[in-house]
Amino acid sequence: MNNLIRRTIFHFLPSWAVGFLLASTFHSCAVLIGLIRIDVDMNPSDWFFMIWQDALGLLPTYGVIIAVTLLLAFLATHFIVRRLNQNTSGSSNRTRFILFTIAGGLSFLLMLIAMQPILNVTLIAGARTTLGLAAQCMAGICAGGLYSYLSNSSTNN
Repeated sequence: MNNLIRRTIFHFLPSWAVGFLLASTFHSCAVLIGLIRIDVDMNPSDWFFMIWQDALGLLPTYGVIIAVTLLLAFLATHFIVRRLNQNTSGSSNRTRFILFTIAGGLSFLLMLIAMQPILNVTLIAGARTTLGLAAQCMAGICAGGLYSYLSNSSTNN
């Protein structure tokens, strides 16, 4: 059980936090850019305030959804990596990194696509455009890459 707690605290939580904070920031920036396009005057402190407020407001919903999504994606990827029976050579570390980054990005894509039919709305306004959806997926890619790095036993020794 100690190992599970250590992995959760030092591997999963930082990866989730990066994914959530990037996704929330990308969402906020997309909304703010939309406001600027309709000539709403905003100064940098307004931007920082909205980004902060969005992160706090999205944490109980989008943050939890991201946590569940990444957890499922990373568990499935661990299973795949184990099934591939990779050793600790450089090429296997690269393959592992690629698999986790793909899992992170794909999990965000599937999560956002699934929200539409389930909730009948695109919950994240920043994901309503192709660029916004790509930015959200990039947050997942970053979370997966960080998780791969933090959870890789050869880099933790």
